Amino acid sequence: MFGVLLGLVWGIFWAVFLEATELGQFLATRRTWITVVVGVGVDLLVMAIVLPFEQWLFVCGVVAASGVGLIVRSLYNEWGEAKAFRAALLGDDGEQDETG
Repeated sequence: MFGVLLGLVWGIFWAVFLEATELGQFLATRRTWITVVVGVGVDLLVMAIVLPFEQWLFVCGVVAASGVGLIVRSLYNEWGEAKAFRAALLGDDGEQDETG
């Protein structure tokens, strides 16, 4: 029950931070995957308090494995946004031609 209470307090704190601060609003709207990683990371820390070490390691492995695809997808999409920004800034596709 202690772990559930800690999770509740953490979840409320994280939601208020994301809603009430400029950084939190930026993260929630533009870097959602980071908010998920932080949220789940703290959940894993809470579970470390209440689970035996071997069970906690197993839970960490499942969570880490399930998040790999989403994190890679997000990073890939952010790379595309960065390339589009550079192209708009430079007025081209961001690639050098063969002469230079």
